[in-house]
Amino acid sequence: MCQEVDGKLERQETEQWIENKLPEIIRDLTRICKIRSVAELDNPEIQPYGQGCRDVLCDMLSLGTENGFAVRNYDDYVGCISYGGTDEAYQSKSVGIWAHLDVVDEGDVQKWQYAPYEPCVKQGYLIARGCQDNKSSAIVGLYVMKYLKEHGIRLRHGLQLYVGTCEEQGMYDLDYYTAHYPAPALSLVPDSGFPVCYGERGIFNGELISEETVSEDILELTCNGTRAQIPDMVTIRLRAAKERLAACEGQELPEDIEIKTEAGGQVLSITAHGVATHTASPQRGKNALLVLTGFLTERRLLTGKDLRLFGYLHAINSDYSGRALGIFCEDEDSGPVTAAVSAAELRDGHLVLGFFSRLPIRQNDFPFEKNASEAAKEHGFTLTVKKLSKSNFFDPQRPAVGALTEVYNELMGTDAKPFVMSGGTYASKLPNAFAFGTGMMLPKPPQGLFLPGHGDYHQPDESIALERVKRAILVYIYGILKLNELETL
Repeated sequence: MCQEVDGKLERQETEQWIENKLPEIIRDLTRICKIRSVAELDNPEIQPYGQGCRDVLCDMLSLGTENGFAVRNYDDYVGCISYGGTDEAYQSKSVGIWAHLDVVDEGDVQKWQYAPYEPCVKQGYLIARGCQDNKSSAIVGLYVMKYLKEHGIRLRHGLQLYVGTCEEQGMYDLDYYTAHYPAPALSLVPDSGFPVCYGERGIFNGELISEETVSEDILELTCNGTRAQIPDMVTIRLRAAKERLAACEGQELPEDIEIKTEAGGQVLSITAHGVATHTASPQRGKNALLVLTGFLTERRLLTGKDLRLFGYLHAINSDYSGRALGIFCEDEDSGPVTAAVSAAELRDGHLVLGFFSRLPIRQNDFPFEKNASEAAKEHGFTLTVKKLSKSNFFDPQRPAVGALTEVYNELMGTDAKPFVMSGGTYASKLPNAFAFGTGMMLPKPPQGLFLPGHGDYHQPDESIALERVKRAILVYIYGILKLNELETL
């Protein structure tokens, strides 16, 4: 059954098998996407990450059992569906596919055109929170194993599908797993683009807390950004002094700024609108914090220490380079630092900024914490480091990289090269690991299916093209068969 990858008859048969299974694929993906599996780090009653994550893990393992595979639950942190056995000595010689079942919070449901946990299929897209990031990858892995099982294909290296429950909140599930259990000989993480992502940037996340409190002119600041998402809405409430009201009147407002007065005209409420996107690539969206600080500066709505403090926020987000944080550096593989403030609040009168940055893969010795601390102090802030992790690097000369890149290009008719990305995946927590798919170039969604800023991962109306799911299964089937031919991975 293990014919060459470019064998036309075998590929046609495989594609037809995937097409025939599509109703089942949709059914199974729908099943796990119905579960709201946002990891709860501080749930004392349902450890480790709350009922939703426990439920989705149990349901995914049930899918494994229903399809005739051996399964194992690693203390509700990680689950494993195995093609070939669950013995730990055997697993240490196997190839592992790692997906995660937890999702980012859906945010304001009013912004969704489609209910986030009522999956539906529209014009070739399945729409639900988590369908793209990353529950579809779990289903891809399951159907790769189903294909191998139904075709009686034995693997020399063995194959396991691992599913985690806390990737979006810090990958603490993998910290637990790797501290207690062995990892496979090679791990593939379908949580990026194709072909092979051989490097993932390091991560430097922190809080900047102003040493001074803001003035009494600033009453409230609300921001819907998170560690993983650039905000698409920020509101500041100011005392409605005459000069502020005058600065907001008589001129046409930008389309992304909304102003109203409250409390009988005593409060000026300014809301900035943006486009949410992942903090790993802030330039892909429109940071509502940058929209707000730009407007406040242009209309001279802040003065004195308020202007200085919010000016530093504006400087950090002005080019996303990390220069204002003192952490700019770059390398040939991955380019420059990417840094953005995506969370902001007032805490006991102090301005608190949450910044999130991605670091070049060959700059692990750069003094990020020292430089950022000095830059923060210079601008009147104190730095608290939340996370500082080194980059992940998998030698692109290793046989597995070339083999999987070749498979992808042959099947898709492309000439793609291994690459480095800003996002972080489970590969950064595992030995001998790299990200492989499932993102790929496909036509844009049909016009009108999604509003601007909707439809992608971490956005409202998150979706995935069913064509992408089918192609990913095809690539992974032949990728696993190709790896099976290698003496060393």
